[in-house]
Order: sequence, then C-alpha cells, then structure tokens
Amino acid sequence: MRAAVYARVSSEEQAERGTIENQVEFAVKYCDLHQINIVEWYKDDGVTGILPLEERPEGKRLLEDARNKKFDVVLVYRLDRLGRSARIILNAVHELEQNGIKVKSMTEPFDTSDPNGRFLLTVLAGVADLERETILERMQYGANRAARAGKWLGGIVPYGYRVNEEGYLEISDNLLPELNMSEADVIRLIYYLIAEQGYSTIKVADYLNALGVPTAYVKDGRQVTRGKRKVNTSGVWTPGRIRNMVVNTTYKGIHYYGKRTKKNRELIPREVPAIVSEEIWEKAQQKLKENQIEALKNAKRPYLLRGLIKCGLCGLTYQGQSYKGSKNKLRAYYVCGGKVAYRGPLQGKCPSKNVPAEWIEDIVWGECVNFIKNPGEAIKELSRTIETKKEQKEELKSEKQILLKTLKEKQLERESILDLYRRKVITADDVERQFQKIENEMKDLENRLKEVEDQIAAEENLFNSFNTVEELLENLRSKLESNPSFEIRREIVRTLVKEIVVDTRFDEKNRPFAVIKVKYNFSDVTRTVKDS
Repeated sequence: MRAAVYARVSSEEQAERGTIENQVEFAVKYCDLHQINIVEWYKDDGVTGILPLEERPEGKRLLEDARNKKFDVVLVYRLDRLGRSARIILNAVHELEQNGIKVKSMTEPFDTSDPNGRFLLTVLAGVADLERETILERMQYGANRAARAGKWLGGIVPYGYRVNEEGYLEISDNLLPELNMSEADVIRLIYYLIAEQGYSTIKVADYLNALGVPTAYVKDGRQVTRGKRKVNTSGVWTPGRIRNMVVNTTYKGIHYYGKRTKKNRELIPREVPAIVSEEIWEKAQQKLKENQIEALKNAKRPYLLRGLIKCGLCGLTYQGQSYKGSKNKLRAYYVCGGKVAYRGPLQGKCPSKNVPAEWIEDIVWGECVNFIKNPGEAIKELSRTIETKKEQKEELKSEKQILLKTLKEKQLERESILDLYRRKVITADDVERQFQKIENEMKDLENRLKEVEDQIAAEENLFNSFNTVEELLENLRSKLESNPSFEIRREIVRTLVKEIVVDTRFDEKNRPFAVIKVKYNFSDVTRTVKDS
C-alpha cells in the first residue's frame, strides 16, 4: 500500500503544543509498526483548519497528487487535521475518494474503505465541528468579560493611542520622526482644522501630506494585501481616512468592542482616555455635515441624473463635474468617482469614460417626456411596476411591525433572565451566556429593521401618491405643461428611471468609448446608446 501522510497545525496550536514534528514522529512509528510504505509527506505548518483543503499550500499539492494516483491512502494523525468544521472535513474526504483515495486516521477507529467507517467519519466530523464551536464560544465569553473590564483585545490600535503593559489603551505622546508633534497631536490638529477652521477632509488630507505626517501603515511598517502578496502602501492621507477618524467615538473617550467583526457579537461600550473633548468632537461632526451641504450648493450647475449613474468598471457612482473647453467655456460631464483623487478600489486610476452631461440628460429626459405624452403599450409595464412597488412597501411595513414587536419581546426576555438571577435560580455565567444570545439576536433584528426602514424611505416617491398609473400620468402631464423647474424634472426622472450604467470599452486603437445602458420603470427593455 502506498501511503501519503498529511499533517497540519495552526499558529495557535503551535503556541500551545509545539510544532508539526509531533505528528510526523507519530506517523513514522505508526507506519513502521504496520509496515506501511510512505511515498510522500504533506505538511501545512501554521495553517488554519477553517480553510478548505484546496486553499492550503500542501493541501492543494495533496489533491493534485491524488488526481495523478501517486498514492492509495492518506493518513492523518486525527480527523481534525483535515479541517475544523464538518463541511470542510467531509468535502476533503469526498474529493479524495472521487479519485479512488481512501482516508485513514492513525488515532481514531475509522476507515473510509467500508460503510461503517464512512458512517463513523460523519460522526467524528460533527464532533470536531462541535469541539471548535465550543472553544470559540468560551473564548468569546472570556473576551467579552475582558472587554467590559476595559482591556484592549488585539486588532489595529487607533492612531494616537498605544497599548500599555497591562493591556489597556493609553494616549501615545511619543514624538513622530522629524516632526515636533506626537500621534495624539496629529489627532488634535485634525479636529482643530475641521471643527475650528472649517477645513474639508480633502483640505486636511492635503495639509497632512504636505507636512509629511506618516500614516499609521507607514509609521508601523504594516503592509496591505494585493492579490496573493503583501505590499507597502502609498503612505498617503486620504479624505475617507480623515473622515473615518473624525467620526470615531474613541477619540472622545468611548470605544465599542465588537464593531469591526462580521460575526454576530454584542457591542460593548467601554471608556478609554479621550484625546479631544466631547464638545470639539460634536462640533467636528456638525462641520462635516455643513461641508457636505455646502458642496452641493457650490455645484457649477444642477445635475439632473445625480446619483443615478453607476460605473460598469469599478461600481462607483458618477459625479457631476465641469471642465474648461474651447474658449475657456465650462462644459459639464458626469465623471466616475473612481477617477477622483483618493477614491475608488483602483486608487484614482479607473479608466472609465466621462459622459457629457447635456447629451445624456437630453436623451433620458427626452425619453421620459415621450413616455408621459405617448405611453402606448408601455403603460402596462409601469402599471405592473406601481403595483409591485406598492405590494413591496406593504410587505415591508408588515415586516417592520413584526420586527418592532420581536425586539420588544427580547427586552422582556432580558428582564426575565435578571429576575431568575435575583432569585438565585441561575448563575452569573448563565446570565452572561443568555444575554450574549439575546444580544446577537437583537443585533440581527436591529440590522434588518434599519434595512427595512431604508427601503420604505426609498419607496417614498410619486408612485405612492396615486392609486392608478392613469392618475400618475395625468399628474406628470400637468407638470410638463407648466415649464417644469429643475426640481420637478428631477422628481420625474427619479420616478421613471430605474438605473443607468456606463460600460467603458476600448476600440482597436485603445481609445475609450462608453456604452450607456438605461433601464426605465416603464419598460422591461434596457435602452443602450453609445457616447458621441
């Protein structure tokens, strides 16, 4: 029998029980005892078991050699070496068996070569999954207790802070290289420039870059993942990063543990040293809102399709911008947000085509007007759209009531648990465990409630003001007769246009051109046009 040995330890297991050599040594003795010929070793050292086998370096090589029939059986020290969840373990075994390869544990009584062994495999995979989930649950309870005590439990330390020897967050007053200021001074400067000087986040980013203030990644020597490699960042302050720091409640003395995780976890507020006063923090929030409103007021011209056009390359929204053309006359365009400095997944390098504003607005507005005046058969599609939207809104309202009722019941559950604790029917650990479950459930409910409320608000348009499509069209015709203002035209467009996507393509000379796809609420056919 030709055997391959697969061994694996995660980085956490390395810290607890040493290296992968323990499994290797056991396998050598086992194969000597049973006179098994080892033809190849596969060692995933420091690799987590939650990754599928094909995503691990040695696991991928194992599967490739299995397809080439280089061995007859795979030996593992324990089943959990193949994975730490039942799904991953069973998928790995299935993949190997598809190639005629059997799996055998050297410490557990199962062998996939017979039905009983395959049944026991399923049971043991479930046990491995249960063991992992139990460990994670205990770790989470312990982490929550430490978080409530104010301990910093790993993760990126906010700019301006450091973790002391006791594991608590404290303000960093260490001077930055070549600058007569500390990290905390940088945070105070950012809040001062926005709250007191009225700077925009773009202006603050430009100022910090001009000063040569190092970003967190540059200061700490951290790298970011680009594909399969880690590379240095550009080390540039961006408006988005500035905004995220300004709205962070940590800087006014309140940090929320559990906010960054994607898992269902209770948000635990705890006090930390404040770098700025609550008054300055609130003033900065107000200034951010004012700057946003002011940016809309200062636009060179109103943009009819603002917020409706998406880029087919990077997915960001097109924005209205004006550029000087011939004779220094300003000409308006819709420009992908990924081409604006500091923005987009391509870091300002999105090659999307700019779209002349007047040209695309004339096309869309003209088709909306044509429909309103001569709806023809398209009236049926709009009628279906209205009925669908109204039904969806009623369903959303019903769901909202159910969610509110369920959240209220969860609050009553908390009170019941506290009542049991006061009577000494349950322990403090029981309370902690039950509260954790309720918090997770409430978090899910609250997230869904926000989604539902946002969807209901999004449906508040002309569709909901009329019972039939004929009433809606009559209203729209009356608006057209009175030389509609920009606001009325905008309301009509938002009612009749579902989405606009700019798909940038390149000709044989690598010159970009745009194919624009417009989807209307009154047509089940997407209108496609090329730019001029």
